Amino acid sequence: MKRMFVCTLIGATFLFAAAPIPARFGDSAATAVLKKFYSWYLLQPNHEWTEHFGRIKALFDPGLYTMLQTVLHSKANQQEPIIDFDPFVNAQWDAASYAFGAPTTKGSDVQVPVTLNLSGHPNPKTTLTAVLRKNASGSYVIYNLIYDPKFNLRDFLRKQLKK
Repeated sequence: MKRMFVCTLIGATFLFAAAPIPARFGDSAATAVLKKFYSWYLLQPNHEWTEHFGRIKALFDPGLYTMLQTVLHSKANQQEPIIDFDPFVNAQWDAASYAFGAPTTKGSDVQVPVTLNLSGHPNPKTTLTAVLRKNASGSYVIYNLIYDPKFNLRDFLRKQLKK
């Protein structure tokens, strides 16, 4: 009887340990920042977000924000860095809607998969992963956007600014 109880207890422990862990508070706080950004973004028709980008400065890592501002305000000539796609969609079309996947934590970063439904594009969906990190005041900010394992916004902007 005692042996059966111990086996049952060990089995229950393994089942509990294998159960998915609910999202931590940080995951939901990071997702809330991302939701605030994309809700704002969708209200900006025809890429007008570039004109009002300063309104959501607090949602971004200062380094990423500065690099984006520098590239966005450059002229399209060969001496200055340019960005020829919408960095928040990874396409040249606006997004019509978005959906978030389950956030994951990697070290101090929270990564959130984002699926965007594009307007006016033959393949209506695109995906990226938003990386959020806590800033000095302890709030999450958008630190990077990963389009695929070899292409992300921070590295792209750094390369453009070295030209």
